[in-house]
Amino acid sequence: MLNVILAFVLMFAGVTVNADDEEGFQLWVSALRQEALDLQIAPQAVDTTLNQVTYLPKVVELDRRQPEFVTSFSAYVNRRINPRIVAKGKQLLQDYQAVLYVAEETYQVPKEVLVAFWGMETNFGGYMGDIPLASALATLSYEGRRAEFFKRELLNLMRIVEREQRYDSPITGSWAGATGHMQFMPTTLLKYGVDADADGKVDIWDSYLDVFSSAANYLSQAGWQPGQPASMTVVLPPDFDYSQAQLQVKKPVSEWLKAGVVGVPDSVQGLPQAAILLPQGFDGPAYMVFPNFDVIMQWNRSVNYALSVSMLSQQLRQDTYTLAMPPEPAALSYQQMWTLQETLNARGFDCGPPDGFPGAKTQAAIRRYQASQQLPQDGYAGFALYTRLAGEP
Repeated sequence: MLNVILAFVLMFAGVTVNADDEEGFQLWVSALRQEALDLQIAPQAVDTTLNQVTYLPKVVELDRRQPEFVTSFSAYVNRRINPRIVAKGKQLLQDYQAVLYVAEETYQVPKEVLVAFWGMETNFGGYMGDIPLASALATLSYEGRRAEFFKRELLNLMRIVEREQRYDSPITGSWAGATGHMQFMPTTLLKYGVDADADGKVDIWDSYLDVFSSAANYLSQAGWQPGQPASMTVVLPPDFDYSQAQLQVKKPVSEWLKAGVVGVPDSVQGLPQAAILLPQGFDGPAYMVFPNFDVIMQWNRSVNYALSVSMLSQQLRQDTYTLAMPPEPAALSYQQMWTLQETLNARGFDCGPPDGFPGAKTQAAIRRYQASQQLPQDGYAGFALYTRLAGEP
Protein backbone atom coordinates (compact mmCIF):
# COMPACT_ATOMS: atom_id res chain seq x y z
CA MET A 1 0.00 0.00 0.00
CA LEU A 2 2.89 2.37 0.81
CA ASN A 3 4.29 1.94 -2.70
CA VAL A 4 0.90 2.81 -4.21
CA ILE A 5 0.76 6.02 -2.17
CA LEU A 6 4.32 6.91 -3.11
CA ALA A 7 3.62 6.29 -6.79
CA PHE A 8 0.59 8.57 -6.54
CA VAL A 9 2.72 11.32 -5.03
CA LEU A 10 5.32 10.97 -7.80
CA MET A 11 2.72 11.02 -10.55
CA PHE A 12 0.86 14.11 -9.44
CA ALA A 13 3.45 16.16 -7.54
CA GLY A 14 3.97 18.66 -10.33
CA VAL A 15 0.23 19.19 -10.73
CA THR A 16 -1.29 19.06 -7.26
CA VAL A 17 1.45 20.29 -4.94
CA ASN A 18 2.62 23.88 -4.73
CA ALA A 19 6.15 23.81 -6.13
CA ASP A 20 7.23 26.43 -3.57
CA ASP A 21 6.18 24.20 -0.70
CA GLU A 22 9.41 22.68 0.63
CA GLU A 23 7.46 20.13 2.62
CA GLY A 24 5.74 18.92 -0.56
CA PHE A 25 9.05 18.74 -2.38
CA GLN A 26 10.63 16.68 0.40
CA LEU A 27 7.66 14.31 0.32
CA TRP A 28 8.28 13.90 -3.41
CA VAL A 29 11.97 13.22 -2.73
CA SER A 30 11.03 10.56 -0.17
CA ALA A 31 8.81 8.88 -2.73
CA LEU A 32 11.59 8.93 -5.31
CA ARG A 33 14.03 7.52 -2.76
CA GLN A 34 11.79 4.50 -2.28
CA GLU A 35 11.35 4.07 -6.02
CA ALA A 36 15.12 4.14 -6.54
CA LEU A 37 15.64 1.50 -3.85
CA ASP A 38 12.92 -0.65 -5.43
CA LEU A 39 14.89 -0.41 -8.69
CA GLN A 40 17.89 -1.94 -6.88
CA ILE A 41 20.03 1.20 -6.99
CA ALA A 42 22.59 1.01 -4.19
CA PRO A 43 21.37 2.72 -1.00
CA GLN A 44 24.63 4.67 -0.66
CA ALA A 45 24.20 6.06 -4.18
CA VAL A 46 20.58 6.99 -3.45
CA ASP A 47 21.53 8.70 -0.20
CA THR A 48 24.49 10.52 -1.75
CA THR A 49 22.28 11.84 -4.54
CA LEU A 50 19.19 12.78 -2.56
CA ASN A 51 20.35 13.74 0.94
CA GLN A 52 21.44 17.23 -0.12
CA VAL A 53 18.78 17.83 -2.78
CA THR A 54 17.01 21.18 -2.56
CA TYR A 55 14.27 22.78 -4.61
CA LEU A 56 15.72 25.44 -6.95
CA PRO A 57 13.10 28.03 -8.01
CA LYS A 58 15.66 29.64 -10.34
CA VAL A 59 15.81 26.43 -12.38
CA VAL A 60 12.04 26.49 -12.88
CA GLU A 61 12.27 30.14 -13.92
CA LEU A 62 14.96 29.34 -16.48
CA ASP A 63 13.01 26.36 -17.80
CA ARG A 64 9.89 28.46 -18.34
CA ARG A 65 11.59 31.62 -19.58
CA GLN A 66 10.62 32.74 -23.06
CA PRO A 67 13.17 34.61 -25.19
CA GLU A 68 12.61 38.23 -26.09
CA PHE A 69 13.62 37.57 -29.69
CA VAL A 70 13.77 34.53 -31.93
CA THR A 71 17.47 34.46 -32.85
CA SER A 72 18.24 34.72 -36.56
CA PHE A 73 20.63 32.23 -38.12
CA SER A 74 23.30 34.88 -38.75
CA ALA A 75 23.15 36.10 -35.16
CA TYR A 76 23.31 32.54 -33.84
CA VAL A 77 26.38 31.69 -35.93
CA ASN A 78 28.18 34.98 -35.30
CA ARG A 79 27.94 34.45 -31.54
CA ARG A 80 29.51 31.00 -31.82
CA ILE A 81 32.01 31.22 -34.67
CA ASN A 82 34.51 34.01 -35.14
CA PRO A 83 38.27 34.29 -35.73
CA ARG A 84 39.04 34.33 -31.99
CA ILE A 85 37.06 31.15 -31.31
CA VAL A 86 38.56 29.39 -34.33
CA ALA A 87 42.09 30.38 -33.29
CA LYS A 88 41.47 29.02 -29.80
CA GLY A 89 40.06 25.81 -31.23
CA LYS A 90 43.11 25.35 -33.46
CA GLN A 91 45.42 25.82 -30.51
CA LEU A 92 43.48 23.20 -28.54
CA LEU A 93 43.73 20.81 -31.47
CA GLN A 94 47.50 21.07 -31.01
CA ASP A 95 47.43 20.95 -27.22
CA TYR A 96 45.31 17.79 -27.11
CA GLN A 97 46.44 16.16 -30.34
CA ALA A 98 47.49 12.91 -28.63
CA VAL A 99 44.13 12.19 -26.96
CA LEU A 100 42.20 13.48 -29.98
CA TYR A 101 44.19 11.13 -32.19
CA VAL A 102 43.14 8.15 -30.05
CA ALA A 103 39.46 9.14 -30.16
CA GLU A 104 39.55 9.81 -33.90
CA GLU A 105 41.32 6.57 -34.77
CA THR A 106 39.12 4.47 -32.49
CA TYR A 107 35.74 5.85 -33.55
CA GLN A 108 36.48 7.38 -36.97
CA VAL A 109 35.07 10.79 -36.02
CA PRO A 110 37.27 13.74 -37.09
CA LYS A 111 39.09 15.57 -34.32
CA GLU A 112 37.84 18.90 -35.71
CA VAL A 113 34.25 17.74 -35.22
CA LEU A 114 34.96 16.76 -31.62
CA VAL A 115 36.57 20.12 -30.87
CA ALA A 116 33.67 21.92 -32.58
CA PHE A 117 31.20 20.19 -30.25
CA TRP A 118 33.45 21.08 -27.32
CA GLY A 119 33.42 24.73 -28.30
CA MET A 120 29.68 24.81 -28.84
CA GLU A 121 28.83 23.05 -25.59
CA THR A 122 31.12 24.64 -22.99
CA ASN A 123 33.37 27.12 -24.79
CA PHE A 124 36.11 24.47 -24.79
CA GLY A 125 35.53 23.63 -21.14
CA GLY A 126 35.39 27.26 -20.06
CA TYR A 127 32.05 26.82 -18.36
CA MET A 128 30.55 23.43 -17.58
CA GLY A 129 27.98 24.66 -15.06
CA ASP A 130 28.15 24.80 -11.28
CA ILE A 131 24.60 23.86 -10.31
CA PRO A 132 24.21 20.68 -8.21
CA LEU A 133 22.89 18.28 -10.83
CA ALA A 134 20.70 16.27 -8.48
CA SER A 135 18.89 19.40 -7.29
CA ALA A 136 18.40 20.67 -10.84
CA LEU A 137 17.00 17.35 -12.06
CA ALA A 138 14.80 16.88 -8.99
CA THR A 139 13.39 20.38 -9.37
CA LEU A 140 12.66 19.90 -13.07
CA SER A 141 10.97 16.56 -12.42
CA TYR A 142 8.96 17.85 -9.48
CA GLU A 143 7.63 20.93 -11.25
CA GLY A 144 5.97 18.63 -13.75
CA ARG A 145 6.41 20.03 -17.28
CA ARG A 146 8.58 17.07 -18.35
CA ALA A 147 8.39 15.13 -15.12
CA GLU A 148 9.06 11.62 -16.41
CA PHE A 149 12.01 12.66 -18.57
CA PHE A 150 13.83 14.37 -15.70
CA LYS A 151 12.94 11.65 -13.21
CA ARG A 152 14.61 9.13 -15.52
CA GLU A 153 17.68 11.37 -15.71
CA LEU A 154 17.81 11.67 -11.92
CA LEU A 155 17.55 7.90 -11.47
CA ASN A 156 20.35 7.44 -13.98
CA LEU A 157 22.42 10.03 -12.13
CA MET A 158 22.13 7.76 -9.09
CA ARG A 159 23.32 4.84 -11.21
CA ILE A 160 26.32 6.92 -12.31
CA VAL A 161 27.13 7.75 -8.69
CA GLU A 162 26.99 4.02 -7.93
CA ARG A 163 29.05 2.95 -10.95
CA GLU A 164 31.70 5.62 -10.55
CA GLN A 165 31.69 5.57 -6.73
CA ARG A 166 31.10 9.35 -6.69
CA TYR A 167 30.27 9.51 -3.00
CA ASP A 168 32.47 12.44 -1.98
CA SER A 169 32.16 15.05 -4.75
CA PRO A 170 28.66 16.04 -5.94
CA ILE A 171 28.23 16.19 -9.72
CA THR A 172 27.53 19.68 -11.04
CA GLY A 173 26.41 20.97 -14.41
CA SER A 174 23.86 23.13 -16.17
CA TRP A 175 20.42 24.07 -14.89
CA ALA A 176 18.97 21.74 -17.57
CA GLY A 177 20.74 18.70 -16.15
CA ALA A 178 23.73 18.30 -18.48
CA THR A 179 27.28 17.85 -17.22
CA GLY A 180 30.91 17.65 -18.23
CA HIS A 181 32.93 19.13 -21.09
CA MET A 182 30.43 17.87 -23.68
CA GLN A 183 27.33 18.46 -21.54
CA PHE A 184 26.02 14.90 -21.48
CA MET A 185 22.71 14.15 -19.82
CA PRO A 186 23.03 11.32 -17.27
CA THR A 187 21.31 8.80 -19.55
CA THR A 188 23.72 9.65 -22.38
CA LEU A 189 26.70 9.38 -20.05
CA LEU A 190 25.51 6.05 -18.72
CA LYS A 191 25.07 4.62 -22.23
CA TYR A 192 27.93 6.17 -24.19
CA GLY A 193 30.54 7.19 -21.63
CA VAL A 194 33.93 5.55 -22.21
CA ASP A 195 36.74 4.81 -19.75
CA ALA A 196 39.33 5.37 -22.46
CA ASP A 197 42.24 5.90 -20.08
CA ALA A 198 41.45 2.61 -18.30
CA ASP A 199 41.58 4.07 -14.80
CA GLY A 200 38.38 2.33 -13.75
CA LYS A 201 35.99 5.26 -14.15
CA VAL A 202 34.31 7.30 -16.86
CA ASP A 203 35.50 10.84 -16.18
CA ILE A 204 34.01 13.44 -18.54
CA TRP A 205 35.11 16.29 -16.27
CA ASP A 206 38.88 15.85 -15.88
CA SER A 207 40.05 13.11 -18.27
CA TYR A 208 40.29 14.54 -21.78
CA LEU A 209 40.78 11.07 -23.22
CA ASP A 210 37.46 10.03 -21.68
CA VAL A 211 35.83 13.30 -22.79
CA PHE A 212 36.70 13.01 -26.47
CA SER A 213 36.30 9.24 -26.63
CA SER A 214 32.84 9.42 -25.06
CA ALA A 215 31.73 12.09 -27.54
CA ALA A 216 33.19 10.15 -30.45
CA ASN A 217 31.54 6.94 -29.24
CA TYR A 218 28.16 8.69 -29.14
CA LEU A 219 28.56 10.07 -32.67
CA SER A 220 29.84 6.76 -34.01
CA GLN A 221 26.91 4.83 -32.57
CA ALA A 222 24.53 7.49 -33.88
CA GLY A 223 25.72 6.64 -37.39
CA TRP A 224 28.62 8.95 -38.23
CA GLN A 225 29.89 8.27 -41.75
CA PRO A 226 33.71 8.54 -41.94
CA GLY A 227 35.01 10.63 -44.79
CA GLN A 228 31.72 12.39 -45.47
CA PRO A 229 30.87 16.04 -44.72
CA ALA A 230 27.92 17.15 -42.64
CA SER A 231 27.09 20.24 -44.69
CA MET A 232 28.41 22.59 -47.36
CA THR A 233 27.41 25.87 -48.94
CA VAL A 234 25.85 25.55 -52.40
CA VAL A 235 24.31 27.88 -54.98
CA LEU A 236 20.72 27.39 -56.16
CA PRO A 237 19.44 28.28 -59.63
CA PRO A 238 16.94 31.15 -60.03
CA ASP A 239 14.12 28.72 -60.87
CA PHE A 240 14.75 26.42 -57.90
CA ASP A 241 11.64 24.96 -56.26
CA TYR A 242 12.10 26.34 -52.75
CA SER A 243 9.39 24.08 -51.35
CA GLN A 244 11.98 21.30 -51.69
CA ALA A 245 14.40 23.05 -49.34
CA GLN A 246 13.63 21.28 -46.10
CA LEU A 247 15.29 18.62 -43.99
CA GLN A 248 12.57 16.06 -44.68
CA VAL A 249 13.13 16.19 -48.46
CA LYS A 250 16.12 13.97 -49.11
CA LYS A 251 17.35 13.06 -52.59
CA PRO A 252 20.51 11.66 -54.16
CA VAL A 253 23.06 14.40 -54.77
CA SER A 254 22.79 13.62 -58.48
CA GLU A 255 19.13 14.67 -58.40
CA TRP A 256 20.01 18.03 -56.86
CA LEU A 257 22.63 18.52 -59.55
CA LYS A 258 19.99 17.88 -62.22
CA ALA A 259 17.85 20.55 -60.53
CA GLY A 260 20.64 23.06 -61.15
CA VAL A 261 22.37 23.12 -57.76
CA VAL A 262 26.04 24.07 -58.18
CA GLY A 263 29.11 24.21 -55.95
CA VAL A 264 29.08 20.50 -55.10
CA PRO A 265 32.55 18.87 -55.25
CA ASP A 266 33.11 15.61 -57.10
CA SER A 267 33.82 13.79 -53.83
CA VAL A 268 30.17 13.90 -52.72
CA GLN A 269 28.33 13.81 -56.04
CA GLY A 270 27.74 10.08 -55.70
CA LEU A 271 26.21 10.23 -52.21
CA PRO A 272 22.71 8.75 -52.12
CA GLN A 273 21.11 11.19 -49.70
CA ALA A 274 21.19 14.95 -49.18
CA ALA A 275 18.82 17.79 -48.36
CA ILE A 276 18.84 21.54 -49.00
CA LEU A 277 18.34 24.02 -46.15
CA LEU A 278 17.65 27.77 -46.28
CA PRO A 279 17.99 28.94 -42.66
CA GLN A 280 17.47 32.60 -43.64
CA GLY A 281 15.00 32.11 -46.46
CA PHE A 282 15.40 31.95 -50.21
CA ASP A 283 17.55 35.08 -50.43
CA GLY A 284 20.01 33.88 -47.76
CA PRO A 285 22.74 31.23 -47.89
CA ALA A 286 21.86 27.72 -49.08
CA TYR A 287 23.32 24.57 -47.55
CA MET A 288 23.39 20.98 -48.71
CA VAL A 289 23.32 18.63 -45.74
CA PHE A 290 24.21 14.95 -45.58
CA PRO A 291 23.64 11.97 -43.23
CA ASN A 292 26.28 13.25 -40.80
CA PHE A 293 24.14 16.36 -40.35
CA ASP A 294 21.34 14.10 -39.11
CA VAL A 295 23.82 12.55 -36.68
CA ILE A 296 24.63 15.99 -35.26
CA MET A 297 20.91 16.64 -34.88
CA GLN A 298 20.60 13.53 -32.72
CA TRP A 299 22.88 15.39 -30.31
CA ASN A 300 20.88 18.62 -30.54
CA ARG A 301 17.66 19.00 -32.55
CA SER A 302 18.38 22.60 -33.57
CA VAL A 303 19.19 23.17 -37.26
CA ASN A 304 21.15 26.28 -36.29
CA TYR A 305 23.20 24.26 -33.81
CA ALA A 306 23.92 21.47 -36.27
CA LEU A 307 24.97 23.88 -39.03
CA SER A 308 27.18 25.75 -36.57
CA VAL A 309 28.96 22.56 -35.46
CA SER A 310 29.59 21.66 -39.10
CA MET A 311 30.76 25.16 -40.03
CA LEU A 312 33.02 25.47 -36.99
CA SER A 313 34.63 22.10 -37.75
CA GLN A 314 35.28 23.26 -41.32
CA GLN A 315 36.95 26.46 -40.11
CA LEU A 316 39.12 24.44 -37.71
CA ARG A 317 40.25 22.28 -40.63
CA GLN A 318 41.22 25.21 -42.89
CA ASP A 319 44.43 27.22 -42.83
CA THR A 320 42.64 30.58 -43.02
CA TYR A 321 39.35 31.88 -41.67
CA THR A 322 36.82 32.12 -44.52
CA LEU A 323 33.41 32.33 -42.89
CA ALA A 324 31.41 35.35 -44.05
CA MET A 325 27.82 35.46 -42.86
CA PRO A 326 25.31 37.69 -44.69
CA PRO A 327 23.93 40.78 -42.95
CA GLU A 328 21.65 39.89 -40.07
CA PRO A 329 17.98 40.35 -40.98
CA ALA A 330 15.54 42.02 -38.63
CA ALA A 331 14.64 39.50 -35.94
CA LEU A 332 11.07 38.80 -34.90
CA SER A 333 10.32 39.09 -31.23
CA TYR A 334 8.87 36.09 -29.44
CA GLN A 335 5.51 37.89 -29.32
CA GLN A 336 5.64 38.75 -33.02
CA MET A 337 6.28 35.09 -33.86
CA TRP A 338 3.32 34.15 -31.69
CA THR A 339 1.17 36.72 -33.50
CA LEU A 340 2.35 35.41 -36.88
CA GLN A 341 1.25 31.91 -35.88
CA GLU A 342 -2.12 33.19 -34.66
CA THR A 343 -2.63 35.07 -37.93
CA LEU A 344 -1.79 32.05 -40.06
CA ASN A 345 -4.16 29.90 -38.01
CA ALA A 346 -6.94 32.47 -38.37
CA ARG A 347 -6.51 32.42 -42.16
CA GLY A 348 -6.73 28.67 -42.42
CA PHE A 349 -3.02 27.82 -42.50
CA ASP A 350 -2.73 25.53 -39.51
CA CYS A 351 0.38 26.08 -37.36
CA GLY A 352 -0.95 24.21 -34.38
CA PRO A 353 -1.18 26.01 -31.01
CA PRO A 354 1.00 29.16 -31.09
CA ASP A 355 4.22 28.79 -29.11
CA GLY A 356 6.45 31.58 -30.41
CA PHE A 357 8.88 29.23 -32.16
CA PRO A 358 9.01 28.55 -35.93
CA GLY A 359 8.96 24.75 -35.85
CA ALA A 360 8.22 22.29 -38.64
CA LYS A 361 4.44 22.74 -38.48
CA THR A 362 4.75 26.52 -38.66
CA GLN A 363 7.14 26.25 -41.60
CA ALA A 364 4.69 23.97 -43.42
CA ALA A 365 1.87 26.46 -42.80
CA ILE A 366 4.03 29.30 -44.11
CA ARG A 367 4.76 27.32 -47.27
CA ARG A 368 1.04 26.82 -47.86
CA TYR A 369 0.43 30.53 -47.38
CA GLN A 370 3.33 31.40 -49.70
CA ALA A 371 1.95 29.03 -52.36
CA SER A 372 -1.44 30.75 -52.14
CA GLN A 373 0.26 34.11 -52.75
CA GLN A 374 2.65 32.91 -55.51
CA LEU A 375 5.63 33.62 -53.25
CA PRO A 376 8.83 31.56 -53.00
CA GLN A 377 7.88 28.64 -50.75
CA ASP A 378 10.86 28.71 -48.41
CA GLY A 379 8.88 28.40 -45.16
CA TYR A 380 10.92 31.18 -43.59
CA ALA A 381 9.29 33.07 -40.72
CA GLY A 382 10.99 36.41 -41.24
CA PHE A 383 10.12 40.05 -40.73
CA ALA A 384 9.00 40.50 -44.35
CA LEU A 385 6.40 37.77 -43.95
CA TYR A 386 5.24 39.18 -40.62
CA THR A 387 4.85 42.66 -42.14
CA ARG A 388 2.97 41.29 -45.14
CA LEU A 389 0.52 39.34 -43.00
CA ALA A 390 0.00 42.29 -40.66
CA GLY A 391 -0.82 44.54 -43.64
CA GLU A 392 -3.39 42.23 -45.19
CA PRO A 393 -7.08 42.75 -44.43
